[in-house]
Amino acid sequence: MKRAFVIPAVCAFSIACATVANTGGAAGATEASLMQADRDFAVATHARGIDGWMSFYASDAIRIRYRANMVKGYDEIRKFDLPNISDTTTTLNWEPTDAYVYRDGSTGSTTGRFWVVSRRTADSGQQLASGRYVTMWRREGGRWLVTMDTGYPDPPAQSR
Repeated sequence: MKRAFVIPAVCAFSIACATVANTGGAAGATEASLMQADRDFAVATHARGIDGWMSFYASDAIRIRYRANMVKGYDEIRKFDLPNISDTTTTLNWEPTDAYVYRDGSTGSTTGRFWVVSRRTADSGQQLASGRYVTMWRREGGRWLVTMDTGYPDPPAQSR
């Protein structure tokens, strides 16, 4: 009698665990979906500037400035990032290299590389800066939103 109950219970538990593992705990919350959200963030920023950039931020997000205090909230982040994102003499590019979705499926992170390219006539296409970034995300209403973003530059090249 006990044996007849244990086998179906173990099978049901295994199926439930496999379903959670495959969905990251929430429908659509996979590392692939998070990598795509990060790429879509870059596309939206290139296409729509600051409006595209901010369309991926949660209202309670923070930006951690390199070697400075954090910027808190949507409106403050917009004010902080407006000059750089709206700069028509450079383009900020980035590509995620890794993603992680936490067990509950509602939070995740991406890391990747960024590079800034000149759009000025004199040095068009020249890379002006590069580095790494970390972005934290929260899943809301079926989409990923940025809750924290920070980056840090590559160290200067050593001269020989």
